[in-house]
Order: sequence, then structure tokens, then C-alpha cells
Amino acid sequence: MRIQPQTSSTSPLSVWLDPHPALDGVALIDHLFNRLDGLYPHKWRSAFANERAIANWRQAWAEGLSDEGVTLEEVRAGLRACRRQDWPPSFAEFFKACRPPIDYQSALIEAVEQMARRESGRDRWSHPAIYWAAVKIGAYDLSRKTLKELDAEWRKAFGDQMAIGQWPEIPERLPALPAPGQTHSREVGGETIAAMLRRLKASADAQCKERGE
Repeated sequence: MRIQPQTSSTSPLSVWLDPHPALDGVALIDHLFNRLDGLYPHKWRSAFANERAIANWRQAWAEGLSDEGVTLEEVRAGLRACRRQDWPPSFAEFFKACRPPIDYQSALIEAVEQMARRESGRDRWSHPAIYWAAVKIGAYDLSRKTLKELDAEWRKAFGDQMAIGQWPEIPERLPALPAPGQTHSREVGGETIAAMLRRLKASADAQCKERGE
């Protein structure tokens, strides 16, 4: 499906409605329509009585995706979730699939682990919001406090980040140079990370024990 956009290129909707060069001139919203059509043969198309109905869907979904600040990576997550659903989603259902409920505990564990690895430039983040929330709290507190002590502060920091909806790219971190007269070996760095991960596991085990898990 390809329908010419009816918005100015200066409009926030233009991201979704304007022709996209990487898609041979197909707009992102039309590409999404085609993907859903491919996931739900007949079921998807049969939901639209005519071209006007498709145009109404196109405008409504583009506005919704734009207003909510949904990213392309989140749309990909929503489409992956659709593969496990028998029927096409409404906008509300698709939006929830794009942004599933936040698992604060798993995100906190990732923040502690990856901040420890960041010193050596080996960090890998599953979502930029986790990184920026970790930056907000700071590497020092993440490395010194227990998960229980961090819980309330983390929930606020991570929740605030998720509410933003759009995030800068995670900057690359190169390993810091040692201070004059000092040297840092890979073995020492590995031992430091291993010690932090042992502390993290002990903290997580203690929390599970408190909850009777």
C-alpha cells in the first residue's frame, strides 16, 4: 500500500507520513500497514471496508505513534509481539506491545552489571533508558549500594526516563588511561568486575530470600 502523505515536511507527522528513501519512497506508516498485512493475511485487509477506512487508520495511527514518541525499535518490538497473536491489534494493543510493562528489577541488575563493565569499554545495554537512568544515579552508588537500597531511587530514575519516550544515543566509552606511575591490567579489571558481580548476586539472593522465593 502506498498513499501520498498530506502533511507538511515540517510536521511531526512527517516522520511517519512522508516517503522514506530507505523504503523506496514508501512512508513508514505504509510500511507498517504492509507488515501487519503480511502477518495477518486476509484478517488485516478485511478489517477495512474501503480506501477511506485505510486513510483513517493511516492518519490515526501516525498521530498516535507521533504523539507517544514511539521509536522504530519499539515498533519492531510491537511487530515481534504480533507474531504471537492470532488477531490484528488495535492501536492501544499495539502500543502496549511496543512498550511492555517495565521490569524494574531486571533493568536495575543490568544497570549495575553494565556500569561495572563500562570502565573497560565492554558494556552492552538493552535499552538507552536503562543507561541514562544509571547515569542519573551514578556509577559510584550503583557499585556500592545493595539492590534493596537502590530500589526506590532506581524506580524513580528509570520511570522518569521511560516517560521521556526518546533518548540520545549511548555514547561510546573508551577505557580510561591509568594515573601517572600506575598500570591497570586486564586481569585486575576482570577481578574488579567479578567482585562486583558477586556482590550483585549476593544482594539479589538476599532479596529473593526476604520475599520467600
